[in-house]
Amino acid sequence: MTPKTELLVDLIFKKLKTYKNKKICLEKESLNKFIHSLFRET
Repeated sequence: MTPKTELLVDLIFKKLKTYKNKKICLEKESLNKFIHSLFRET
């Protein structure tokens, strides 16, 4: 992944982990794979 994409993953992960209204069970690697699949050409 590009540095910009990696930064985007980090920002999304931090925002989701600090969301207090609901408990979110998320691993950074899973989020990373998901975002990578969005950018991948099919």
